[in-house]
Amino acid sequence: MQIRGRLPPMKKPLVALISVILIAGFLVTNISNYYISKQSLRQALINNELPLTSNNIYSEIQRDLLQPVFVASLMANDTLVKDWLLEGEQELDQITRYLDEIRNRYNVFTSFLVSDATRNYYHFSGLSQVISEQDPRDSWYFRVRAMSEASELNVDFNAEQNNALTIFINHRVLGYEGQFLAAVGVGLKIDAVANIISRYREKFGRNIYFIDAEGTILVRSEGANISEGTIQEAEGISLISQQILNSEQGFYEYEHLGERMLISSRNIPELGWRVVVEQQESEALSAIRHSLIMNTLIGLGVIAVTLIIVNLNVTRFQARLERMASTDKLTGAGNRAMFDIVISNALRRYQRDKQVFSVVMLDIDHFKRVNDTYGHLAGDKIIKAITRVIQNTMRESDTLCRWGGEELVILTHNCATGNAAQLAEKIRQTIAREEFQTLSGPLSLTISAGVAQVQNGDDADGIIRRADEALYRAKHQGRNCVRQA
Repeated sequence: MQIRGRLPPMKKPLVALISVILIAGFLVTNISNYYISKQSLRQALINNELPLTSNNIYSEIQRDLLQPVFVASLMANDTLVKDWLLEGEQELDQITRYLDEIRNRYNVFTSFLVSDATRNYYHFSGLSQVISEQDPRDSWYFRVRAMSEASELNVDFNAEQNNALTIFINHRVLGYEGQFLAAVGVGLKIDAVANIISRYREKFGRNIYFIDAEGTILVRSEGANISEGTIQEAEGISLISQQILNSEQGFYEYEHLGERMLISSRNIPELGWRVVVEQQESEALSAIRHSLIMNTLIGLGVIAVTLIIVNLNVTRFQARLERMASTDKLTGAGNRAMFDIVISNALRRYQRDKQVFSVVMLDIDHFKRVNDTYGHLAGDKIIKAITRVIQNTMRESDTLCRWGGEELVILTHNCATGNAAQLAEKIRQTIAREEFQTLSGPLSLTISAGVAQVQNGDDADGIIRRADEALYRAKHQGRNCVRQA
């Protein structure tokens, strides 16, 4: 039996609604979490990570400078140095070996001594030059000579070693009676600072600059965004350059080539420099963007699997509801609700294409006696058995429904009255030959049938009424026969 027509669909709207709710809820939650995480990460960069990086660099520079300061102090208080100066600087080799040993032992870039008595500049490689007040390059010495502090840090070019930019630790040497004798010290090559920058660039993925009090960029990490010589000349950061130079420590933002840059600045008073740590905001947020994409893909995959499961279960549930709504529970044939749908569809086709159909009403003869004699359970079994016989006899294209009690109805598609009557007769003969089993033994039964063909102007009630009238005639003309309307 083919059931023509279906109950109103509910699956698509339900699955669509569940899809919208799941996807919308997931996207809103995921995007909200992204923006919250983005803001949290940004605040962490501003308040913690960038300042911490600049503080760590500052601490490392202090640590790297601590030993040279100690060495310069050791030299200034060494009696060998003082005695050599007070005795008239007699043996050049003695002070040269001393300075060279200091350089090698403490792994410094340079070591030196400048005598106040002779103004000789002694280098680890020998006597280098004579200091002169007229030479601007020697102003550092006279500044040290006049200062009240024991030592200073100074960044200058090292004339004795190819004018390499060097961090000098200059220390005053005083005689036993407190008189100024000389200036001694050691120097660190600026590469020591560059190594710190490289280490932090590799570790944190941030650009690092050292700038002096005028804004000149002295050292920068590899691949730094700012290539200009000063921050006043660089795009974006030039707008905040004075704020950076005028503050001891702070956080700033600027735009560079369409990217937002976050920077932290800190003054290094020992050098008179500032360390600037720079982070491109999009790089900092790339991890959570990647996380957003991965979470979105995983979430959509989970939603897709969920919707497939929901769709399968809803399909199964709807099919079950349709069977319950359209199928007679006892016989498995269609019920009257299903027949209403089938005949309505057939009438529409007839009105559109003039495709004729017929209705066959069937009734089991003297069925009340079966119930009274054998009981209602036996009667139900016989109705089920007769239904199976009818289904096996009729065409695949026809529709069988239980009309009520012992009455059944067949809608024969594309079938005129004569052919429908032949089908009804075949069913009648088949049932008449059958023996139906009961607890008391086999039982023979017959059926009566009425056949009606659709006519112009018919509605469902009209054709069913004519088929029912034909059945009524068959009942009153002896039963076990077929009559046409």
